[in-house]
Order: sequence, then C-alpha cells, then structure tokens
Amino acid sequence: MASAVFVLAPLPLGSVDLAWVCIWTAVLSASLLTARVDHGCKADLWFMVPILAAIAAIAVIVWIQVAPNILANLQDPAWGNARDLAGIDVPGRISLTRSSPLLSFGYYLVFVLGLSRAYLLGIDGWQAHKLLKLVAYASVCYALYGILSQLLLPDTLLWRQKEFYLEYATGTFVNRNTAATFWGSGGLILLIMMVRSILHKSDDADSARVRFLDRPATQAVGCGICLVAVGMTGSRAGILITVLSMVCAIVLYLAPLNRGGWLLWTSVRNSLVAGIIVLALVGSLAMGRISQIGLVDGQRYEVYKTVLDMIRGHTVLGFGAGNFDAAFPPFRPASLGSQGIWDRVHSTPLELVLDLGLPAATAVFAVAVFFFASLITAALRRKRDRHIPVIAAGAFFLGSLHSFVDFSLQIPGFGLLFACVLGCGLAQSISTSTRGLARRAPDWDSPILR
Repeated sequence: MASAVFVLAPLPLGSVDLAWVCIWTAVLSASLLTARVDHGCKADLWFMVPILAAIAAIAVIVWIQVAPNILANLQDPAWGNARDLAGIDVPGRISLTRSSPLLSFGYYLVFVLGLSRAYLLGIDGWQAHKLLKLVAYASVCYALYGILSQLLLPDTLLWRQKEFYLEYATGTFVNRNTAATFWGSGGLILLIMMVRSILHKSDDADSARVRFLDRPATQAVGCGICLVAVGMTGSRAGILITVLSMVCAIVLYLAPLNRGGWLLWTSVRNSLVAGIIVLALVGSLAMGRISQIGLVDGQRYEVYKTVLDMIRGHTVLGFGAGNFDAAFPPFRPASLGSQGIWDRVHSTPLELVLDLGLPAATAVFAVAVFFFASLITAALRRKRDRHIPVIAAGAFFLGSLHSFVDFSLQIPGFGLLFACVLGCGLAQSISTSTRGLARRAPDWDSPILR
C-alpha cells in the first residue's frame, strides 16, 4: 500500500486536490497499522520523536489558529472589521479564514505519514534499496510520458486541456518547476545507483546474474531520460539545482573512497566537468530563458519583500496555515501590475513562517538541519548501504534548495517522493551493528572501506 502511494501520487495532477490528499492519508494510515516495528532500536527515537513532535505541534498551532475568541491580542483584524462594517456577529480568530488551516493540515499529515512509513520500511537496508529503485524507475516512466506527451500532444495534460506552459514539458504536473524537481530526484537516485554498480565488487556467488534494472547501462539510460525531461521543462532553478545536486551527491559518495587530498580534488574536478557538460546538453531551454529574463525573477523578489513585511505583524502564530492567497491581496505591491495570480509565495520557508509563525517555522527548520546533518554523517561513516543516505542527502539538498525559490515541496506528488527518499535515508543513517540486524543480501558499497 505504501509503495502504491509513493508511485501513484504524482499521477493525478500531482495530487493537489484535497480528495487525493484524503485518499493517500487513509491508505498510508492503513499501511502504518501493518508496519513491523520489531526491527527498531532506541536510536530510531532520535528521528521518530522529532517527526511526531513536529506534526503534534503543527496540529496544536492549527487548532489555536481556528479556535474562536482565543488570544484576543493576536486575532486578525479582519474579523473585527467584519463585525463593524458588515454587522456580522462572528467570533474573532487568529487565522484570517476559518477553514483553510484545517484543510492545509491534511498535507502536513500525509507528508509525515509517508515519511514515517518509509522510515519503518527503510530499517531493512535491502527493503530501502528496493523502495528507492521502485520510485526511481517510476519517475523514469513519468519522464517518458512527459517527453512523449510534449512531442505528440503539447496542448494536453492527461485527460484535460493544458492551459499553462504549453511550450514546456510538465508530465502529470501542472507546474513545470515541480516536474523538474521530481524528475531530477529520480535521475539522482539512478545516478548514485549507477556509480555504486560500477564500483561495486560483490562476493555473492550469483553476482554474474545481475538483474536488468540493476545494470549500470540501464541505470544510465534511466538517468538520461530523467535529465532530458528536466531539460524540457525549461525550469531555470530546476535544471541548475538538479545538476548541482548530482555533482554534490557524486562527490559525497566518492569522498570516503579517496584517502588522499589529490584524489578527492580529482573527483570534485571530474564531477564538476561532467555537470557542466550535462548542463550544456540538457539545459539549453533554461539557458535561453536566463539570457532573456535573467537568473533572478524580479517579481518573485518583490513578493519576497512584501511577505517579509507581512510577517512582521504576525510573527508569533502567522496568518493561519494555507492563508497566503487570502492575506496577500491587500499587501500586493503596485510593481507587480495587474497580471498574474499569486496563490503561493514561491518560497516554502517564507510561506511556512507566514502560515505558522516564526517559532514553529524555526523548530521545523532545526529538525530539517538535524536530518540533513545526520544524512551527511552517515554518508561519510557508513560502510554498508552507504548509497542510501547519499541518495537521501542529495535529494534533500535538491528539494530543499529548490523550495527556497518555489513551492515544489508543497505539492503532494513530489512531497511524498521526497518523504519516501528521506525516510529511507534516515533509517539507514543508523548502522547495522547498532540495530543488530542480519543482512538479507550481500551489499558492500566500498571494497576499500571493507
């Protein structure tokens, strides 16, 4: 059930509709009821407690935001204006709207459920590897669909007419930037698996019978398909950050293998050269857009400045989860003109502060930094299944860095893939010896380390 959610979530237009969020929440909840926890250990609490504490804190904040007549000094003035001007007897609330925080909480919940389920599955290294391989090749299938649909039916988005980005591939997503990060993550997974397969020397007696999907050539083709699809999105940040993340992930994987500084520098140099070549081959559309409108979007910069001004008046508990589209119009600067609909900040960290307040957002950022540091540490120290935290660190870097300039992480179709990879990586950040688990299959990442 969990695998079905991770694979199918991108299909219905990125699962942005509330109905799909409810469906995936129900399926993941049912899957969690069947989860095995006997392979867990006390070290798992270092990751599971922050995850559960974060969703509990968000639930409390959402309840406070929508609760009537609570914390009068923090209530939004709009409720008082409604009573005074329209003569409507409504209770005051901290949230600008009554229902948006409750509806928005669904995505926070489904993300944590996906992360928790992937973590419990990823405790077994072989299971984590299979799950990552599954979502990677699923992204290849979505990339193939995106490429073919753009070439053959550029004005069609699944079962409906395509309204935006007619010149660019979006696959099953409405937004090309989300598609770019999704396909980039799938390509990154296959890239690290390919590097691992090339360097891997197994003592397994059946090593000669390598499955088709585990062959370096197959993984290279899959990675190439994802990169072509990323290039066809024309997303400036999507292409640049994807290539940068791939370079960093390769360097992170090779770093422990190079005991000398010269060898490490050689790996960095070669990875950078390969990244530049890939960027030149697949990034022509993005480079053309950069040459025309520049690397920084002036309109987004204006929105970011406006949001910072909005936050100053709602620092503690924000405007209420999911309320940016309702709160922004009165603050919209004249420099944006009359065109364009801004229903998102296009910066997930800023929108998180606007929605939940600075204290809650700071706590979420602290947990994210802790998770990323744990992945990096595991990628450098582990000897077995080291490719899993490397993949997770690369995907985390890709998704998080892109979230500073867009909202891909707020789309369930990509957010659940992100949660899946992160959960597997965190579970494998704890060494096998600490868990005391017997390995189900031989899997040595580095003969040098071994």
